[in-house]
Amino acid sequence: MFVDVLFGLPQRFAETVVVVDVFRSSTAIVTAFENGAVSIIPCSSAPEAFKLRERLGDDYLLVGEELGLTPKGFDLNISPSLLTRERVGGRRIIYCSTNLMKVVSRCIDAKRLIIGALINSRAVAEYLNEIRPDHVSIIACGFLPKNMITLEDVVGAGAIVHKLRYDEASDSAILAQLVYENDRWREIVSRGFIANYLRQIGWGNDIEICLKEDASNIIPILEGRELKGMRLRDHL
Repeated sequence: MFVDVLFGLPQRFAETVVVVDVFRSSTAIVTAFENGAVSIIPCSSAPEAFKLRERLGDDYLLVGEELGLTPKGFDLNISPSLLTRERVGGRRIIYCSTNLMKVVSRCIDAKRLIIGALINSRAVAEYLNEIRPDHVSIIACGFLPKNMITLEDVVGAGAIVHKLRYDEASDSAILAQLVYENDRWREIVSRGFIANYLRQIGWGNDIEICLKEDASNIIPILEGRELKGMRLRDHL
């Protein structure tokens, strides 16, 4: 298995793709499935999400953010603290976000697309270790509006690389692994651009939730045009 780490919107990618957006989208998606959400339909923008719900019906929950803030008319922000079993259990979700869903939309035709985060990094790595694809692209989303690489996404990608039994790795994958293997990564990530921005807009409490490593064995996988949450052992 060859593993590569890419940044931002990729121009090319492997047949197996893992998309990482630690603050907060990947964590939110894993949390929603952990709390009983049935499926999540990715959308790259709020207008697209509204059109989709108009077509599919009001039973779908609109969850999303634009620059961290809840789009007008949406049911919930993507804060993992809001995606409780009472709110999302048994529900189908239409979901949009500033970074992750744009990357997902770019990679929608990948043979296998997985959502990864710190919260499920071991589950994702163990799944990949079992299926042994020839080539894996792990995409650290970063902050797309500024074309910025973000520390937390590099660490999230590095956590997965660290737990993989890979045969070869690109320099960027080794770099991400080295960042994760720095004992101070939690402290450093907590001082990063997105962490500070979340505090400014009132979502600072989400930081600790998103940094809970390996708290879930849920693996969100794209099936058709919907994400489904698979538990590691159930899917192998």
